[in-house]
Amino acid sequence: MTTNKIQLQLLNSYPNWSDFVKNQSPEQLIVNYDFVSSIWDVYETSPITLNLLTEVYPLKQSFAGYEYLDNWLRYLNDFLNINKGLQTHYIKQLSYMLYAKYNHFRLSDLKLLFNYILESRYGTFYGSIDSQRIVSSFFEYNRERTNEFEKIEEKKREAAKKAEKDKPYSPPDLSKYKNISMLNQLGVQAMAEEISNRKKI
Repeated sequence: MTTNKIQLQLLNSYPNWSDFVKNQSPEQLIVNYDFVSSIWDVYETSPITLNLLTEVYPLKQSFAGYEYLDNWLRYLNDFLNINKGLQTHYIKQLSYMLYAKYNHFRLSDLKLLFNYILESRYGTFYGSIDSQRIVSSFFEYNRERTNEFEKIEEKKREAAKKAEKDKPYSPPDLSKYKNISMLNQLGVQAMAEEISNRKKI
């Protein structure tokens, strides 16, 4: 599906930013993408990225993708329920940093990364939420994501080559070539005579 089609679908479903956030908020990711449990699953989802949100929903004094990521971090901060959570002004700064580097992340990426952080895949929070740990989690996840996407795309290329190789041979339709069609019908000698007669007219 092309980017333009995705943009149109988004606007048809959610005409404005408020509608989108209401139905696709970070809290809803767990429900909306409950089937996503691996990077392969992410690859198969619609490529609605943070950057795409910014393009579809222009805001006067901010970026929609940044605002979404900021809400996601606040939700993560609350959900972890650790005594010393991230302070509000740190969340805003962290959101800017992460959005600038990872705006290619899909919403499904954020759902999977959320799960990975809760599972302590990239380290454990001890008594407080460490912004450096969050930054390193994004970095590690992106590295995994890049490697997996490359493997998936390579498998798809190999499958396409195999399908093309295994496709049964279909002889070309010669009927659309007038001279060849005439050759089949009249034979070489008759065709030569036919061409010769045409030249005399």
